[in-house]
Amino acid sequence: MKLGTWIKGFCGMTLLATTAIEAHADTFLLRMGGGHTTGLTYVATYDTFFADEVTKRVKEQTGHDIRFIKAWGGSVAKVDGAIEAVQRGTLDIGLSPIGFEQSRAALLNYSAMVPFTTADPVLQGRVATRMLAEVPSLQESMKPYNAHILSMMVTEAYGLATNFDWTSIDELKGRRIAMAGTNAPLFVPIEAVPVNLGIGEHYQAMQTGLAEGSLFFISGMEAFRLKEVSSTFTRTGFGSLSTFVAFMNQDTRARLPEDVVKIIDEVSAEAAIIIAERSAERDREVAERLEAEGITVRDLSDEERARWAKAAAGIPANSVAGLTDREYPTADILKAYIRILAEEGYSFPTDYTF
Repeated sequence: MKLGTWIKGFCGMTLLATTAIEAHADTFLLRMGGGHTTGLTYVATYDTFFADEVTKRVKEQTGHDIRFIKAWGGSVAKVDGAIEAVQRGTLDIGLSPIGFEQSRAALLNYSAMVPFTTADPVLQGRVATRMLAEVPSLQESMKPYNAHILSMMVTEAYGLATNFDWTSIDELKGRRIAMAGTNAPLFVPIEAVPVNLGIGEHYQAMQTGLAEGSLFFISGMEAFRLKEVSSTFTRTGFGSLSTFVAFMNQDTRARLPEDVVKIIDEVSAEAAIIIAERSAERDREVAERLEAEGITVRDLSDEERARWAKAAAGIPANSVAGLTDREYPTADILKAYIRILAEEGYSFPTDYTF
């Protein structure tokens, strides 16, 4: 066979193969949303990096097209409704702050059950990835809700924005602090007054006097304008928690081609790493800007942190007891969490028994 004839034949076969791939290419529409806005790192990362990379890789590697319809800020699901939206199929992918989802995702809230954890989002991110991979009961716990955990993502380090200055936990006695209800057990032992509110309501609560403080990340000082009603941000040492979770509807996963699902899983794992890194960076950058604007940013002293941890030392045992009727292996989960943190180089300021 002459070379020119072979080349023509090869090109013809290539064209036919390409045409065949394109003929079988499909377009998939995925609805993705959650209660928080893109002002939070985890939502912003899914809104940009996750959506863009999944779209790009699916096209390049499979020939299919993915289109995302995004519904952030509670337009489809409020902060306490993302799991239900995923379960029903209203959302294909839902991002949830699981502190508001105790009826469905209580077991996933393990990092909030052991207070004063690491304040390093990158370290907590490694732990969260290991927990999801090494503790199968976490994934199993979501099957009744037709939900698959794509990733467990970390928060920035928690702290306390206040309209008053303080350096001792004694000074928080009687003070009204806005927070997600699951964080209330941290404040009850020191006789502060928890006010159960979503972060979007903290500004008005402090403006009107309903609250005198806000438990959130330092980025909330800018993202939710808390710096306008606060004079001080105290890094309490509560830590970075793995309490943001991306869920995917099981039926949606079953309908998609396996190679598309694989890409979604890969990118969600990468997004979790990026969120941890960006959270650590954001903590540093926002603190610098706030200090430049005259807002006091300080770390709670080691002595006060240890006092607070000791006062709240009953939280893990109470958490285990509170989930007994659901037959969750809660104690085993918490032991695995403490063990993995130790293996990653972190130790708690007090001992917990449960």
